[in-house]
Amino acid sequence: MSIFVSLAHQIDQWQSQGLLDQETADRLRLDVKTRKNGFGIGGVLAVLGALLLGAALILFVAANWEVIPRVWRVALILFVMWSGYLGGAWLQRRGESGQSTLAAIFAPALYLLSAITYGAGIALIGQMYHMSGDMTTAALAWGVGVLIAAVLLRAPILTAAALGIGGFYLSTVLNELGGQVNLVASYRWVMPLYILACVGAIIYTKADKAMHLLAALTLAYFLTLYFDIENQAILILMIALGAVLVICQGRWPAFERYSYGFGSQLAGYGLASLLIALFIFQVEHKDLFNSYEAGADAVYSLVAIAVCVFALIIAGEKSGQLRWFAYAGFSLHVLYLATVTVGTMIGTSGVFLIGGLLVMGLAYLVTRMEKYLHGTPAKAASVHDGEQQP
Repeated sequence: MSIFVSLAHQIDQWQSQGLLDQETADRLRLDVKTRKNGFGIGGVLAVLGALLLGAALILFVAANWEVIPRVWRVALILFVMWSGYLGGAWLQRRGESGQSTLAAIFAPALYLLSAITYGAGIALIGQMYHMSGDMTTAALAWGVGVLIAAVLLRAPILTAAALGIGGFYLSTVLNELGGQVNLVASYRWVMPLYILACVGAIIYTKADKAMHLLAALTLAYFLTLYFDIENQAILILMIALGAVLVICQGRWPAFERYSYGFGSQLAGYGLASLLIALFIFQVEHKDLFNSYEAGADAVYSLVAIAVCVFALIIAGEKSGQLRWFAYAGFSLHVLYLATVTVGTMIGTSGVFLIGGLLVMGLAYLVTRMEKYLHGTPAKAASVHDGEQQP
């Protein structure tokens, strides 16, 4: 709620400064007053309650597995699952029509309870009827089912849940990679299709926040693929895709429109992908030569620093998320270089001294960069307006 109070106060300031007329200010205040408060603390508590109820149901059924008749086991799972989906759809409709403010809070909780019950049902029914299969297949079936429900019900929370289940599917793949790889090799083509389906679900269900989960899942897929086949072409692909996203954000004005408004987030995670790939190259270089080569190792850090500076210059103004990834990468590599080079020449106290000065310098640099990037559009606009005046 505080963010809306702050915005209303800001509108008052803008009006007092002559930046807004009375009519526009009143319309903005009305919009702020009637706008929903999003997924606040009530929604968080409702979702946590749904998670606890789902865990309680699983434990109850598992603990009384032999006592409950087989038909009642299946009926209980189906009843909870369909009650959650139908009840959530009813509450969602009431919330969208403005009939109930609580509906928007409890509808996602019921959806999440149903998704958990569906996953538990796959495991319990498969065990009960001795169905053949492995954990990876069950996880994939769980994710696909939840993703279909997300699209049919147009529920953002289910889209986010499907992405989380996709991460669970990848974790089961990683557990199996040390054994019979052929059993899980299908993830190499299944996962890209799953990610594409999740992209469509995010756009269709308007699950903007799930974009972060999608980016994390995509990065996890590339890393899993690399650790599986150990081909450096995957790292090169991560670098190329990351560079393309950063350049598109900075130099292609229509990128935001064609990326459905996710351009700034894509550019940020593109830079993260690029830096992660460079870091793996840096670590593997040490393992390859079985020795510590400070010169070659420093080259990788210098390249990473140059990449961060380049990203800030080309797209830092348009993507706050990219800026923070760039600041983090830049700072870590600068501190690492200082530790490697300075640490070989002076004692531990000198390293801490130099490190402290570097951190303070980086803080000053980041602060100045933020002021510059935030001030550039305003200055450019003022110059442009001045040129328009006779």
